[in-house]
Amino acid sequence: MKEVSKKQFIKGSIWKIIEQFSTKGVSLLVSIVLARLLSPEAYGLIALTVVFTNLSDILLDGGFSTALIRKKEVDDCDYSCVMVVSFLLATILYAFLFCGAPAIANFYNEPQLISILRVIGLILFIQAFSAVRTAVVNRNMQFKLLFRCNFFGALISGIIGIVTAYMGMDVWALVIQRLLQLALSTLFLFISIKWKFRFHFDFRRLKEIFSFSIGVVTASLINYACGSIYSLVVGKKYSVTDLGYSDKGAQLPQQASLYTFGAMSSVLLPTLSSYQSDMEKFKRIVRKVFQMTSYMITPMMVGLALVSNEIISILFTDKWLPAVPIMQANCIYYFATPFMLICVQIFFALGHSKYRVKTEIIRMILQVTGILIFGLIFNCSIYQLAYVCAGVAILSAIVTYFEASKMINYSFGELLTDIIKPIVASVLMGLMIYGIGILYETVSPVHLIVVSLAIKVVSGVIIYLLLSIILKIKGFYELKGLLKR
Repeated sequence: MKEVSKKQFIKGSIWKIIEQFSTKGVSLLVSIVLARLLSPEAYGLIALTVVFTNLSDILLDGGFSTALIRKKEVDDCDYSCVMVVSFLLATILYAFLFCGAPAIANFYNEPQLISILRVIGLILFIQAFSAVRTAVVNRNMQFKLLFRCNFFGALISGIIGIVTAYMGMDVWALVIQRLLQLALSTLFLFISIKWKFRFHFDFRRLKEIFSFSIGVVTASLINYACGSIYSLVVGKKYSVTDLGYSDKGAQLPQQASLYTFGAMSSVLLPTLSSYQSDMEKFKRIVRKVFQMTSYMITPMMVGLALVSNEIISILFTDKWLPAVPIMQANCIYYFATPFMLICVQIFFALGHSKYRVKTEIIRMILQVTGILIFGLIFNCSIYQLAYVCAGVAILSAIVTYFEASKMINYSFGELLTDIIKPIVASVLMGLMIYGIGILYETVSPVHLIVVSLAIKVVSGVIIYLLLSIILKIKGFYELKGLLKR
């Protein structure tokens, strides 16, 4: 693999940012409309299906895509091996899901889950078909092409999802929208990528790919267990409605955080992989990514937590207001998560997927212990449980950093230098926004929620930019330089 130049990294990052925000922006608008039309119960049912389809997705991918991206030399034989194995796994996994659907529905006492799981499970075959082409796009950093395919897939499927919701199809509107989005994106990708499948199967090649991917898939399974136990406990101990509130409370922080970071993450792995033999450049890139991530993610999460009440009410209507405390807890969760994922990219780029397994085992122990103690023994509320998960995310990020820091000699002092100023600026911004909100409620005879949101957002942006200049935050100047280029 050729070394990725700074120009390629910037260009790839820009197109990935455009792809993430345009595609996810369309998905968010669709979600807003659907949330107004559908009930929390409908979202709760879909959240239950995600628990099982995500497991299939992890086993199906098996870390093969990551292995293909970081591999120095890849040919048609490698792609063919991954394609064949993906389709075999998809068939086996769908058979298990189809046959197990009645037992799952009986466990939750939700008969609708039988047909929902069997239909939405067809997504496995679409994922198997798209896996290789997505790896080709990411490996070659063709993010402009990926933007076009994903954007139009999200747009068309979103329109159809809204129409079916208006027709009164309830939870099936969500099923149709999710299936169509992936199917259309895959179809557009198939038309655009001129790679033709030629059957080549070499067990030695598969073994080479599998030796790396086994660590990735093991870590992904543990990560899946961490995330799924929350949904399983909430869906069983509390209610499907509470699970719907949890799903909606996590949506905006997740999109703001992971899709912003994801734009860099998709470019980061092939970039770092190209510098495996030059640790000085490798470390320099990692530090810049930490600086940029801290500069962008921290104010987003602080600001989102402060305006969560207004955003939920305006976007999703007052029926979703119980999701506000969960959303605020998720702002903490998704502040910490990108920093952990940067370290994961370090593991993968250097070929040390076993360290990802180690850190995920620690995270799983913390998560399961927290949920069992606070959720089942102390009978904490769903809101308190969300904060327990947020605390686990912070501890997990710290543990993962210490493992990654040893590989590239990235000291804790250097880390603090890279991320502390954006955190200080964001806290100061948050305190000022809070004061402005109190002042508005005191002096204004009529409290308009839209006006309150606008005042807080505009004030927050101005305050943060001013503090960036005053504190001379590196991330600000990196972002400014990137935009100029």
